[in-house]
Amino acid sequence: MAKKNYSLFEIEISKNFSTGISTKVDWEPSTNIIEAEEELIIEVELPGVNKEDVSIVLERNQELVIKGIKLQPRINKPQVTYYLFEREFGHFYKKIIIDFPLDNANIKSIMENGVLIVKIPKRKPKKIAVTIK
Repeated sequence: MAKKNYSLFEIEISKNFSTGISTKVDWEPSTNIIEAEEELIIEVELPGVNKEDVSIVLERNQELVIKGIKLQPRINKPQVTYYLFEREFGHFYKKIIIDFPLDNANIKSIMENGVLIVKIPKRKPKKIAVTIK
């Protein structure tokens, strides 16, 4: 099987931006959404992303937005040839719409081994007694 020899220049030009990092959304991370009895757990694969480069925002009490940037790795050697270039880099964005009440005040997140884990407790519905007349 023949291998295509891609120069860094060819890779970057093919993406239509000169630095390898665009100002638009370049990729969407793989995500698991798990509903447990008392919480929603969201796992987002972000290998190579610094936690300082990630933003997590809950909008309108039901839209969890995770966005950030993964910088392109650079090899500081002359005459570098890429034979395969599959790793994602650039700006990423993920919006998850949640359709049940959440305890917004107790959202927790951790970045561990390249996986962002967001835990959102469910809000317990209040029971209201109604008097019959």
